[in-house]
Amino acid sequence: MQLGLNSDGSVQVPTNIAEAGWYKYDVTPGQKGSAVILGHVDNYKGPAVFFYLDHLSLGSRVFVTLESGRTLQFAVIGVRMYSKSNFPDQLVYGPRSYPALQLVTCGGVFDPATGHYLSNIVVFTALVKS
Repeated sequence: MQLGLNSDGSVQVPTNIAEAGWYKYDVTPGQKGSAVILGHVDNYKGPAVFFYLDHLSLGSRVFVTLESGRTLQFAVIGVRMYSKSNFPDQLVYGPRSYPALQLVTCGGVFDPATGHYLSNIVVFTALVKS
């Protein structure tokens, strides 16, 4: 699924917790630059598409299938947690000199008062096979 921007300028998130979405205003996965895919970690019904995202480690492989049917392979080069109040937009969405893919979901402490997690998990990857 393709994701854009909300009216307040924030990035949209998928409406279906079982699906991840590609931020359409950055490059397509596999192109030089930063591609970003976002997905939910869970909801009141249980685990979502990125429930185990924080279990990835350096060197883990991530496979992305494009609309054309071609599958790309990325290697994890970093896993970080950032407070939502201090999210590094430029680091996640900014330009890269190589084909990069960042995967983003919620994580850290859950605030029951707001119904939201206080942080985001970001997995940084680099293309290893197209």
